[in-house]
Amino acid sequence: MSKFLWIIAAALLVALPASAEIFKCVAKDGTALYQNFPCQIDSLGSLPSQPASAKALATPVESAQAKPNPAALEKSAMSVPSRPLPAEPRIGMTPEEVRAIWGEPTEIVQDEPPSGRVEIWEYGDGRSVQINNKQRVLSVKR
Repeated sequence: MSKFLWIIAAALLVALPASAEIFKCVAKDGTALYQNFPCQIDSLGSLPSQPASAKALATPVESAQAKPNPAALEKSAMSVPSRPLPAEPRIGMTPEEVRAIWGEPTEIVQDEPPSGRVEIWEYGDGRSVQINNKQRVLSVKR
């Protein structure tokens, strides 16, 4: 039995001490929240709530950072266009992109040529756009 105790004692002495960082954050309801990952991350396995350039480094336990409001982040992300719209519609654009450039058409005509059903969006000044059944621009007439 004493040999077994010596083996256990030796194993305990040899084992490396465990260490972990604990981050003190602020929960959505304002209470203190302790977690083992930085405050910018909503949960393990998720991406940071803020872009890397904007996030502050959290220090263990001393940091009490509030999580950003998800609705505000979503609104700011939507207000920044992913790419500027061109001045004219182009082949391959979606109907939403055409509306964003030229606005609502004055008339929409349904046509069914041999190539398949299309919508022709007419704008009063001779401009028109043909949109196929896959919701993509086929042609633009100025």
